[in-house]
Amino acid sequence: MLDNIRGVERKHANSKPHFGIDAPGLVLGFAAGGPLLLLASLLHGVVPPLAWTMRCTGLVMCGEAILMTLGSLHGKRRVVRDMIDSLQLHGDEQVLDVGCGRGLLLLAAARHLPRGRATGIDLWSTRDQGGNAVAQRNAWLAGVAGRVRTDTGDMRHLPYADASFDVVVSGLAIHNLPTETEREQAVREIARVLKPGGQVALLDVRCTALYAQTLREAGLDVRRSWPEFRMFPWARIVRGRKG
Repeated sequence: MLDNIRGVERKHANSKPHFGIDAPGLVLGFAAGGPLLLLASLLHGVVPPLAWTMRCTGLVMCGEAILMTLGSLHGKRRVVRDMIDSLQLHGDEQVLDVGCGRGLLLLAAARHLPRGRATGIDLWSTRDQGGNAVAQRNAWLAGVAGRVRTDTGDMRHLPYADASFDVVVSGLAIHNLPTETEREQAVREIARVLKPGGQVALLDVRCTALYAQTLREAGLDVRRSWPEFRMFPWARIVRGRKG
């Protein structure tokens, strides 16, 4: 039995956390649909104007599949690293990652918290993220499992008391809520659980002006970044501090 356990430990000793690709269904659709359109445009009998349109659309879809993949695997990770570094954590904070998914942002924060705790909350879509077991396994592989906690919950109704966290972050999650009202509600919840003097940093590909406005209405000092061209689609970061 002991030999089996050691065998498993050796097997995963050099493993790294795996965070997957954002919107995998969309990327797969572009990756499959683009080449199919290019091939279809070459079929006999396709009139030139239609063939030209099909080729252009196919090339755009192929390009978007490539850019989204590179953005997920490389660009987003650099943006997240820089975003967490900019918070200048002291190491003993309580950090909340809203919509943490596989844990890229969560673990980036946990690495800066030798005396603190990083809590991730999500509804754990098994279709896109694989469930919270993936986030927990990534925390173990990154060597920060003791600093990480994962909860199941809805960002529109966070199950935490007022002023529970020193820092709240979120990455590419809030825009998935179906209505503007629900997105506003989630951002208000983020402001509610943030301690006075605490920081918030929200990375997203759209709706960031709404996030900034909602945080200002909640009394935070807010700024919104220029687009982050290291990702595709381009993203912005909304940063704020609670007075």
